[in-house]
Amino acid sequence: MTMRWKLSLSLIYFFLCAFSNAVEADSSDIQAFKKSWIAKALQLQNQIDIHSPLNQATFLGTHNSYNAKVYAGKWWSYVDPNQQLSIYDQLEMGIRSVEFDAHWTFDAHLKKAILLCHGLDNHIGCNIYDRPFTQGLEELRDWLQANPGSVVLLYIERHLDQHEPRLTSELEKYVGQFIFKPTEVRPQGVTTVPSCISLPGNLTKAEILKAGKQLIIVTKGCDGTTPHYQETDQFTLQWNDYVFSGIGRTQAPYDILDTSIDERFRPYPNCGKQTIFAVDPTHDSIWRIFEDRTMLSNVYSKMRKLLEYDLREMMLCGINWPAMDMLAVDDDRLEAAIWSWAPSYPQHETEAQCVIYQMNQGMKNIPCDQPVTAYACKLAYANTWQVIHTKGSWQEGERHCRDMAGFGWHFAVPINANQMFLLKSAAMGTKEIGLNYAMDQQGQWQANVNRANSF
Repeated sequence: MTMRWKLSLSLIYFFLCAFSNAVEADSSDIQAFKKSWIAKALQLQNQIDIHSPLNQATFLGTHNSYNAKVYAGKWWSYVDPNQQLSIYDQLEMGIRSVEFDAHWTFDAHLKKAILLCHGLDNHIGCNIYDRPFTQGLEELRDWLQANPGSVVLLYIERHLDQHEPRLTSELEKYVGQFIFKPTEVRPQGVTTVPSCISLPGNLTKAEILKAGKQLIIVTKGCDGTTPHYQETDQFTLQWNDYVFSGIGRTQAPYDILDTSIDERFRPYPNCGKQTIFAVDPTHDSIWRIFEDRTMLSNVYSKMRKLLEYDLREMMLCGINWPAMDMLAVDDDRLEAAIWSWAPSYPQHETEAQCVIYQMNQGMKNIPCDQPVTAYACKLAYANTWQVIHTKGSWQEGERHCRDMAGFGWHFAVPINANQMFLLKSAAMGTKEIGLNYAMDQQGQWQANVNRANSF
């Protein structure tokens, strides 16, 4: 492509950006959504995997969460958005992973600062009126304070020109009280300058909450124990003590396994396992697929959108971290992400506090003394399921799984869409299956509580 054509396309891009409009939601739209069945089902799904390893958990996410139409301001700031809603409202709608791009560039006072910017590594595309990084942290802090039982994954894309110490100071000031730090899992006896730690795939949300924390922060790449940072005389906190470098144990250490939605992703059972995620055959990491609808990313080549069908297939594949653009209150992809509860369920929760799965409908809550004719059993430490056919009470599930399935089998409930698919495949036409999912004395739905041994 000639320089003249590139310049022409760039001018068209900026022209379109200047006159583009997105439909924005107001507070009443968000409040109405929060009262919907979709919101309730997503909230429960965000809790059902609380005791499961993070590499099996799901973090429904947004891509470039900060680059939203709602923040559009002076001189074309955020006029080419990835999102419509604010960071806070994205979280209100069930999102549990957000992305902040941190750029060390000029602000409105013509001084260098860390801004939330959708630009290149050399900061081209940044606007002096882009928001300070700290404003994104303030929204995140406010939401975490209002939702103490929730865990959020923050991905920071770095364009900091070695100013990580300054960003570390901002993290401590605004969200430090919520951060589950690498120091919680780093082996003892490290060097004076702390080493990079990858986010352990076997960590659980429950362990994070038990530590009194709610936020896990990840980035790509490891700066090692001898980084060449700037401003270390002013900011002494250690970057590696606040942010995990990569996720899981892969052949590319300190990396995050992700890609945009493209031709390499195939529906279940292919799922990109031999291409995108080939370096992680045991799924030790958290797998991420994102889309990018910005005009800038589509100037020279058209990028695919992440559609409702894609989202459903990603959930089935066990893609933990689907990151969407242009999230909306009427977004069909949110309903596509629901693999658990049947529409309008749970209901009458004071009388019906145990759960069955009704084939081709979803989870339904029933009175715990209501007889069931089959039980879902899972092999410990494996994603292997079988259905035991015998009549009894819901409370007898653990005993029946142990006695009839054999040693190592437990009464269980799927904690993601892939496990639910495998359970249904093992059901062999069974219409209803008892699941180890029930409401506790505090009125909270808990997974895998009725069993002799946890796993």
